[in-house]
Amino acid sequence: MTFNHLLRSVSLRTAIAHCALGVFSAHCANAALRLPAVFSDHAMIQAGKPVAVWGWAAPGDEVAVSFAAKDGKAESITFKAAGDGRWSGQLPPVQAGTAGELTVRTKTEGPIRVTDVLAGEVWLCSGQSNMSYLLTSVGRNPNESTSPEILSAAQNDATAANGALRYFAVSAKRADSPLDDVTGRWIVAAPDTVGACFSLSWNFAVALHHKLHVPVGVINTAIGGTAIEPWTPRPELEASPAGPATIARYKAKLDSVGAEIKAKCETDMAAWTARFPTPELQRQNLVSKPVLADGNSNMPSRLYNGMVHGLEPYSLKGVLWFQGDGNFGNPQEYGELVKTLIRAWRAHFHDDTLPFYYVEMQNYRKPQEAPVEPNPMSLIREAQQGALELPHTDVAASLDQGIDKPNYEAHFPDKKQLGGRLAGLALNNLYGQPGLVHSPAFRSHAVEGNKVRIKFDHADGLRLRGKDGLRGFAIKSADGDWQWAQGRIEGQEIVLWNDQIAAPAAVRYAWAFNPLLSVENAAGLPLRPFRTDKGSEK
Repeated sequence: MTFNHLLRSVSLRTAIAHCALGVFSAHCANAALRLPAVFSDHAMIQAGKPVAVWGWAAPGDEVAVSFAAKDGKAESITFKAAGDGRWSGQLPPVQAGTAGELTVRTKTEGPIRVTDVLAGEVWLCSGQSNMSYLLTSVGRNPNESTSPEILSAAQNDATAANGALRYFAVSAKRADSPLDDVTGRWIVAAPDTVGACFSLSWNFAVALHHKLHVPVGVINTAIGGTAIEPWTPRPELEASPAGPATIARYKAKLDSVGAEIKAKCETDMAAWTARFPTPELQRQNLVSKPVLADGNSNMPSRLYNGMVHGLEPYSLKGVLWFQGDGNFGNPQEYGELVKTLIRAWRAHFHDDTLPFYYVEMQNYRKPQEAPVEPNPMSLIREAQQGALELPHTDVAASLDQGIDKPNYEAHFPDKKQLGGRLAGLALNNLYGQPGLVHSPAFRSHAVEGNKVRIKFDHADGLRLRGKDGLRGFAIKSADGDWQWAQGRIEGQEIVLWNDQIAAPAAVRYAWAFNPLLSVENAAGLPLRPFRTDKGSEK
């Protein structure tokens, strides 16, 4: 362990005092006892469930772990380090709002103290660019709607929270082997620190805090432009129905890397192996292991290895996921891939019922002009629903959140409304707070003469959105082309027709990259896209 790492894990004053006095100097340089980065000062731990704790010590050492609350209550448990030095276990559940100090020691090392630990609701937030979008990103792109008020509002919320909102930002890292730790630290949200938090996870945390009045922490691990496969553990990916084809494509890309690049990687690998010749040293220094610079940032499992594995099995309340257009090339695989990721993360975090809430992909690019516009985004939105085949999953729509510009810009700066939608799902599903929190969603259809009747879930107060009437619906006969549909809302159902189509065979809604929207429920949540002819090629 390096001295800098020790200072991050141990009380700064204690470490300096010990080393200055010459006491404990061997441990300052070569301590075996350590904690993962996620147990840093100001850590938020999950309330109301056993608290997973782990770390490393000398093989066979007895490791005493205690949590001393400020109210005087203390819990202490002893674990034994395995042959590879790792130890792990659980502390008893802690009530939300409890603050205290975590202490870890062995007979010969420590104590390592993690100060200002707070119990609350902890959510892992991952995906690509709209998840990794920082509050300080507002206005940096001229195509985006610049709004200085967004950061100002976040700063006000941070002040009002008075230390009860915290975040842990995982540093970007790709690795070919699972790393036992990540890089990052817990930050207490304050006016001068909140800008480095992901905008979506921040707004989710604020909405949750306002309703629950308990501390909320978010662990942010996301990178823009990424597909789902780099976030998926390799063994589970290989076993997935879609895994072999996905891996084969990347292998082909890897095989095409130039000889010069491969030779440099081999040279770097030889130097790394010479520096760390034993399996134990190599395990301890995986973070510096050379990665082949193949030019492809989405190589399977690399982001999981570098940015998720080192967090396991931290106790969580749930997962937020916003990712999809990184898989435009093969949308037909996405449904299986997202189920694989959910199952794998649940297994690795030791929670088979871990809630997983995803964002249905947003609108951007040119506004819809034709009744149906074949495009990969619509296929991804449809494939994302594979997640809903698993229990304890849910979806928040974002196809009305994109900025109103006919260009490629995929980011929308103001994520307050979407953060509120995700919080609404959690409040309804997990915290017993009732409300209409789901977007209307297609349930079934029936052909009635020259009309098609559509039934929906979550359609209380179904109504028109805006002043342009019912639009965005398409209808066709068995052998005809898609035409715009006429229609009307009847209670919680919609009846569609076109006077030129005597025998309708299929209908679609919002089937475009940037679709026309015209229907919402009483909560103002937009009707999600659908098609009755699922399985067709376009």
